Amino acid sequence: GDMHYWSVWHENKSFDDYRSVRPRFCSEFGFQSYTSMPVMKTFAERKDMNIASPVMESHQKNAGGNERIAGTMFRYFRFPKDFASFVYLSQIQQGLAIRTAVEYWRSLKPHCMGTLYWQLNDTWPVASWSSLDYGGSWKAMHYMVRRFFQPVAVAAIPSKDGETIGFSVVNDTAETVTIRLETWLVSLAGERRPYRSTEGVCGPDKAEMLFSVFSADLPEDTLLFWSFEASNGMKGEGHHVPVNYKALDLEASGLTLDVAPRDDGAFAVTASVTGLALHIMLEADIAGRWSDNAFDLTAGERRTVIFTPAETGGVPQIRWLDLHSCQANTE
Repeated sequence: GDMHYWSVWHENKSFDDYRSVRPRFCSEFGFQSYTSMPVMKTFAERKDMNIASPVMESHQKNAGGNERIAGTMFRYFRFPKDFASFVYLSQIQQGLAIRTAVEYWRSLKPHCMGTLYWQLNDTWPVASWSSLDYGGSWKAMHYMVRRFFQPVAVAAIPSKDGETIGFSVVNDTAETVTIRLETWLVSLAGERRPYRSTEGVCGPDKAEMLFSVFSADLPEDTLLFWSFEASNGMKGEGHHVPVNYKALDLEASGLTLDVAPRDDGAFAVTASVTGLALHIMLEADIAGRWSDNAFDLTAGERRTVIFTPAETGGVPQIRWLDLHSCQANTE
């Protein structure tokens, strides 16, 4: 039968707790985040930009919700430097929570054959479990959802004892696929070092483990990055952190943005870094849609994404956040 699993949210358990259950079909589970800053500014003044302000508390209808968001944040991340950083971290941790559940349960296929997270959208601007803001803009989680729910996807799944990290591939298509997987060790300065690569086959409507690595073999203060490409053209990437993010002494990423208008009214936004930038989130001061967001870059990398304003003629001012820039005492 199906399962609803709410222990992580309502009982304030760790994200790892999602791996303690093996549902046949998990049809409801979720984790809250705050609505995005552009939406906040439609109902709150600058003086209200505080998690404990009456305005913010009136836009939180789940008893104890703000406390759970904050408590979880301090379990995984360093203290944010301002309210915008608090909002950003709430959305990143929401995506990480749901990703942890979905990737593990998909790796159990055919034991688990489906997951439905709560919830998709909002009926008013509120702190909630949604992946879409009121009005339809994407929170950080929705960009992550597109990746970890891709029909062919690769995930890093720690063992229950934490001694190994297995790379699981899931194939929801009706055809066999060949997967080429590359992994790297990445320093806190963003420097990449090739680690292991492999090629494997995954049959239709199945999940397979490509290979595992011993956690003890990963050097201290390194992250495990990977990218894959499937024979049907699907591709993706990700990273695994062997400790909580707050244990990492992250360095400034040196991120810069180049914004170039296009003939179709959209803007090409190129992010470049000299160091390590985790969970980069780009945000415009006008309504519009991003082609991608909430992504990582390592030293020397760049990525171009497209921002399309909701109304023609709009010229956006664009800001960005990553895990290092949102921390207090990062000057």
